[in-house]
Amino acid sequence: MRARFPERVDQMAQGLMVGDHLADAVVAEFFALGDRTWEQTVGALDTPFDTEGLPPALTAFLESVTTPPPWYDAAMVRAGAAAWWRFGSLQSSTLYQSLIYGYQARGFTRPLVETGRLTTGTWDRVYSTARWVALATAPDMMEIGAPGWVETVRIRLVHAMVRHHLVARQGWDVAAWGVPINQTYSQFTITSGFLALPLRVAKDLGLRYSPAELEAITQLWRWIGSVMGVQDPRLPANFDDATAIYQLAIDFQMEPDEQARVLVKALLDDGFRHDLGLPGPLNAALHTLTRPFLRTVFATVSARWVEPDVAVAIGLRPTPLHHLVVLARPMVRSRELLRGLGLLGSDRTVARRELRLVTSRLGLDLSKVDLGKRYHRADTDTLDTVA
Repeated sequence: MRARFPERVDQMAQGLMVGDHLADAVVAEFFALGDRTWEQTVGALDTPFDTEGLPPALTAFLESVTTPPPWYDAAMVRAGAAAWWRFGSLQSSTLYQSLIYGYQARGFTRPLVETGRLTTGTWDRVYSTARWVALATAPDMMEIGAPGWVETVRIRLVHAMVRHHLVARQGWDVAAWGVPINQTYSQFTITSGFLALPLRVAKDLGLRYSPAELEAITQLWRWIGSVMGVQDPRLPANFDDATAIYQLAIDFQMEPDEQARVLVKALLDDGFRHDLGLPGPLNAALHTLTRPFLRTVFATVSARWVEPDVAVAIGLRPTPLHHLVVLARPMVRSRELLRGLGLLGSDRTVARRELRLVTSRLGLDLSKVDLGKRYHRADTDTLDTVA
């Protein structure tokens, strides 16, 4: 791989040994000073513009995360969120593929193994990740100080705490394994797992984005990755760049270990819940009855978007049921045709409906978000300019 892509591969190799120096410094300072609780430290995100009286590392961290990089374009990020939520319920369903993607390599799974969370809390992990993705991608929610931005920065600090815990307290072998939650695997997570792969799944299901929409969605996730602490040179500059990073990760032929199989099994066994608004006992009974069938469907369909040898290694077996994706395409395309004709309402209405559908299931109340004020002509102009 280095012979084909020397600069990029060298960058990725170097990134295995790099964490997040700003966030790591906050955690080191927290333990060194000992005069603040973790809640007080993270609570500083609620007032990110007031650093008076805060310790130096936390001050530097807050000043960094509240200063967007030169390439940041708020209108482009809003346009990306608008495009993403045009069919947000479908995009939300790709979360399982994103998680399975993350289980394919030991660099992803080892932190879970070392923290003892290999098979425990699977549903909580799925639920919390789904809430974060919804918050981070919802229109306006990644503006500095907004809920999606705050949650992303909180996760960044939690990653730093995990790094400190593994390296300082559990004897993590950095020389052999690299830094836990390092820059390269963070790059793969954002660019491949949460951007390129979901768009590949959406395309397979029949959803089509214009070139301008793809660029806007890329800038949305580029901004999310930046706030999460991924260094700028490792973030995708455009959609083609994101696709190249995704393909490069595939070409590396990462070899899953037995822990990956355990994680995928736990995801299929305990990674979904029914919530049809029925009384508790009826909902639970329905879940029990349908779970074996749905587990088989999820496993089969998920194998469709995993390299064949990797699918076998992590316990996924393709069956004819994976053709359900093909059967779904006419429905997706018909829905998009109706949307294009304006029969489903304006794009603003469609996005609001999709957002409400997904967030209500996640227990999120974004009723105060006024898409009407943000989903305006400027966003369309941004897409036209990119096109």
